[in-house]
Amino acid sequence: MDRHLQASADVQRTSEEIRDEFLRFFEDKGHEVVPSASLVPEGDATLLFTNAGMNQFKDVFLGSGQRPYTRAVDTQKCLRVSGKHNDLEEVGHDTYHHTFFEMLGNWSFGDYFKQEAIRWAWELLVDQWGLDPDRLFATVHAGDEDLGLDADSEAADLWASETPIDPDHILYEPSQENFWMMGDTGPCGPCSEIHVDLRTEEERAETPGRNLVNQDHPRVMEIWNLVFIQYNAQPDGSLERLADQHVDTGMGFERICAVLQGKSSTYDTDLFTPILQATADLCPHEMVRGYDDIETEDGDQRERIRIALRVIADHIRTIAFAISDGVMPGNAGRGYVIRRILRRAVRYGYQTLGMREPFLHRLVNPLVEKMGGQFDELAGQQAYVERMIRSEEESFLKTLGTGIDIFDRVTPYVDSVAEGADDGQDVEDVVAEIRSDGRMMDLLQKAFVDADDRDVMLRDFVEAAGDGDVPGQIAFLLHDTYGFPIDLTQLMARERGLGVDMPAYDELMQRQKERARSAAQFDVDQSEIHAWQETSTGESSVFVGYETLTVDDAEIRAVRKVETEDDTRYEMELDRTPFYAESGGQVGDSGTLQVGDETLAVLDTQRQGERIVHTTDRLPTDPSGPVTATVDAERRRHIEAHHSATHLLHAALRNVLGDHVQQKGSRVAPDGLRFDFSHMQGVTDDELRTIEQIVNERIQQNISTGEDRNVPIDEALDRGAMALFGEKYGDRVRVITFDPDYSVELCGGTHVGATGEIGLFRFLSEGSVAAGVRRVEAVAGAPAVDYVDEKIDELNAARRQFQSLQGPLHEEIARLQEQRDQLADELEATRREAMAGKLDDVIASASDVDGVRCATGRIGEASMDDLQALAQQLRDRMGVESVGVLGSVDSEDGKVYVVVSVSDDLVGRGVKAGDIVGVLGRKLGGGGGGRPQLASAGGREIEKLDTVLAEAPDLVRENLS
Repeated sequence: MDRHLQASADVQRTSEEIRDEFLRFFEDKGHEVVPSASLVPEGDATLLFTNAGMNQFKDVFLGSGQRPYTRAVDTQKCLRVSGKHNDLEEVGHDTYHHTFFEMLGNWSFGDYFKQEAIRWAWELLVDQWGLDPDRLFATVHAGDEDLGLDADSEAADLWASETPIDPDHILYEPSQENFWMMGDTGPCGPCSEIHVDLRTEEERAETPGRNLVNQDHPRVMEIWNLVFIQYNAQPDGSLERLADQHVDTGMGFERICAVLQGKSSTYDTDLFTPILQATADLCPHEMVRGYDDIETEDGDQRERIRIALRVIADHIRTIAFAISDGVMPGNAGRGYVIRRILRRAVRYGYQTLGMREPFLHRLVNPLVEKMGGQFDELAGQQAYVERMIRSEEESFLKTLGTGIDIFDRVTPYVDSVAEGADDGQDVEDVVAEIRSDGRMMDLLQKAFVDADDRDVMLRDFVEAAGDGDVPGQIAFLLHDTYGFPIDLTQLMARERGLGVDMPAYDELMQRQKERARSAAQFDVDQSEIHAWQETSTGESSVFVGYETLTVDDAEIRAVRKVETEDDTRYEMELDRTPFYAESGGQVGDSGTLQVGDETLAVLDTQRQGERIVHTTDRLPTDPSGPVTATVDAERRRHIEAHHSATHLLHAALRNVLGDHVQQKGSRVAPDGLRFDFSHMQGVTDDELRTIEQIVNERIQQNISTGEDRNVPIDEALDRGAMALFGEKYGDRVRVITFDPDYSVELCGGTHVGATGEIGLFRFLSEGSVAAGVRRVEAVAGAPAVDYVDEKIDELNAARRQFQSLQGPLHEEIARLQEQRDQLADELEATRREAMAGKLDDVIASASDVDGVRCATGRIGEASMDDLQALAQQLRDRMGVESVGVLGSVDSEDGKVYVVVSVSDDLVGRGVKAGDIVGVLGRKLGGGGGGRPQLASAGGREIEKLDTVLAEAPDLVRENLS
């Protein structure tokens, strides 16, 4: 974007400043700054993800909820990948679509209305942010006869009276553009959109901006929507005026950053540039040095690389934020969406950028550095998010290369058949070529499994390919065997100008589902058993694991084999079982099943409806024999210690932090526990220490575990029992008590007999999970002892580093750190003095260039910051009619730098540092710029620095002439 498109071009705001200025502006207007809601809508089954700022206030607009404030301002995390806002296919191929974005918004719940919303919008955009008023347009509702509404002349009049906007820039638009509805019924109202014209002066003179508003022009775009919720839509289509009138606004954060930073694309803003550069740095192709530094003469190749970089930069934001909000990549629902997006990004990195190792997880850090300050949940879970992404990458990369090879082998033949069909030519030559391609024939036989013979298989292939489609059988093979989501195959096909035979693909998918529902009778040797196979009759599973860890003479009720994209597992149901099925945060038991002479390993236990399902390493040869089920006792003991410690922890948190603490999630495992709870601020070290002391005191008291089963739920609640987050309870419940005055909870899990069996409790970490939700991780029992031993070993190892201690270890370390910092400062000062001393030689060797002193010199190893500081000193010392050119090499970064300084009098004569440094930077294989008086450039061709410095006087002479 040309700089003149910004009214305040000299004010370069960072995205952090823009976001903060928006929030502070409305906070000063009496708005409550509220945190972003999670990407997972709470209590709203109509939404897959939070896709608009109004989602968290939907209950207020519907009249079913309220807030303790009447004005609010926020920045809301949003994700749009489905429905009418499906941007996924466009992401990366253009420069403005995103899957994840922030929506800035200010809200009024029955407080102010149109007048304030309009006046404040203008005040922020023009008076504070300095946008050119002549480039702004305001649209208002033109009225709607079907809705019985006149034009919103009230809003138009307010724009005219409350702002100095050009009356010709107030436009009336139809309901399609300027009437907002939550749905067919419910709150709704007219809206007023603010558009900005970012075209050049020449383009504006040729076509008035008002003619391009709402015409999908990429440079005349909406930046803010002010929605005035004043009606309630009825089932018959009529509108009733609401008793309370609300304001709901939305401003795309990425878009306003592009406008205020003078960029023509959101990807050019500082929200994306660190991620784009980090991705380029990971790319093994030497030609890819940066998003704007791709060394190739092939324009199409350059654009393919830039598309890949854009896709990855967008998708890592979506993936990381979704995982930090609790969405795990998977095969259904939200998890499937995130897995699709992750695999799409990996495919672009693999195929276009040459990434053969996991790389996405390495982009989480630059994302956290950029956005973690605003979103604590992202920063607090960085390590977890990185681990989750890496695991997904590793899984997909195992099959990705093979799948792409298959796709690349098939599509040239599809192209050939389609081309022949278009020209009306015989395709027998292509078929003959396929017949002679052994690998292609093997591939087709794997895909066209229903074909009676090769001729039928080739006929079916040619039929699909003749329409320019990748056969659905191939698409199904890629999905079923290599983990390619169908939309990824469609994308790859589209990039080659092909389609996908979706009817054939859908038929195969449907048949697979039907096979899973109606598998043949039980046969262990069958390749696919997806439905439960009943092996005996009787009641559903009965859990007896509270009393015993071993059951003899159990019967197998049912078995099945489950095949997924990632693995194959075997499942069994018993009539009676001591194995606890995962529930309430407690992980499932493991152990063994002795079936006749066979011993099967139980890997996990889950509940599926009324079934208690044991996941085993295989199925028994004879499922009719008696079964001895034995739980891994040591593992169960560790789990129970952590579960009981969780109850003690919950009570201690409420004692120390307050009764507002409520469980928001937990995981109890043999190696540790995780506990999420409601709390608006971080737990201090002193608070953690107090909580830990309380829990250990309760452990040392060896309190007996109280267990009451089959208690009426009302009675349990009257006793003060706490119901846990995410659990569903029947009319009768189980109550676990550790001292009636301390901890009473509804719980179906297993526990120690007395708290003394826990042994020891220690915290590992504390951090944020989401807005208002904290997470602690801890260990109890043997893992806690191991943790303490490990820390003692670390401490002893640290003490051994000192021959003699003059005081406590922490004081000795602090003293050494202070000495180190002092020596570092002294070394830095000496280094800078040494570099500054080189300026004497540079000035002394200055040459005369047509009456101008031109000083050039190489300053050894120096960073860009160092070099710029020296160049400023050189400029100050040389005075008028002087030009300085300094160069240096930063071996750590593998880069070469050059800085040019020009005296003010020469700037007035047309000599500009930016012009000179631009030429020098290109000669060094890079680029740069800056002010007319001082400008810098960098490159990677270190060996050319001396030549460039030698050519500098001639370049100064050219600029003088």
